[in-house]
Amino acid sequence: MHKPIKYVEKALTYVARAAWFVFERLNRIRPNPSFTPKWSDRPLLKSYEKVKPPLGWPRTTDSLCPKCVPEIRQQILDGKLPVDILREEPVGQIKAQIIERDGKIWMVKDCPKHGHFEDLISIDPEFTRHLEQAYPGSDIRAHNDERLHNHGSSTIKYGRGAVLTIDLTNRCNMMCDPCFMDANQVGFVHELSWEDIKKLLDDAITLKPKRQLSVQFSGGEPTLSPYFLDAIRYARKLGYNSVQAATNGIEFAKSPEFARAAAEAGLRYVYLQFDGIGNAANAHRRVGNLF
Repeated sequence: MHKPIKYVEKALTYVARAAWFVFERLNRIRPNPSFTPKWSDRPLLKSYEKVKPPLGWPRTTDSLCPKCVPEIRQQILDGKLPVDILREEPVGQIKAQIIERDGKIWMVKDCPKHGHFEDLISIDPEFTRHLEQAYPGSDIRAHNDERLHNHGSSTIKYGRGAVLTIDLTNRCNMMCDPCFMDANQVGFVHELSWEDIKKLLDDAITLKPKRQLSVQFSGGEPTLSPYFLDAIRYARKLGYNSVQAATNGIEFAKSPEFARAAAEAGLRYVYLQFDGIGNAANAHRRVGNLF
């Protein structure tokens, strides 16, 4: 038996929803002009102007073949395909079905070349349904940045700025298994030049709309880049709200002076990963004497 206050809270929730429904409908009759903030060239969207993608299940969505994509990537690296194919053609894209089966949410898809694939999305359908119902709808459409947002079907269409991630290098001082970047395991070193880093930072800061934009330097291990400290200083100079690093922290632990230099350059946050305490819990990193 619930406490009486729970029934009061439930009643207030229904009243608030009903009041908001009425207010929103009345507001559509003679709506006031939307506010245009300094960080956008277009006005904010009213709630009823926002759109949502198809939600719920079963539904059809776009996905990628997990085998086509690495094959095409390798062909580009080998010079057999132009890199522009990623923008001009839907390479590796296939249709997928979102379904509920055995109390779980699955994505099932079939590639004409590689066959059938299934991915588990959620073990709690009710919570997933709640998350989708809470989605407020699309934000302001991106504008005045067609030169940057030109990535074919992967082009960002909505948003107001968030976190720019720049992978400075694929080098790393660990050999973690697994590693989502395959650092030290792909047979080649990919490291951004100083001009590459400046161009990424210069271009991203011009995006509109942009309520705020932070940058996170990642990798590989970003502290191994010879331009790590310079990149922090330059990002702060351009006006990025927050400069962050996703790092294993080894270089900071080895040298307090390096950590101090990063802070003085403008590094605000450091994201560290901990899989447990002790060398046994971190054996998958293939680096000893961490503790």
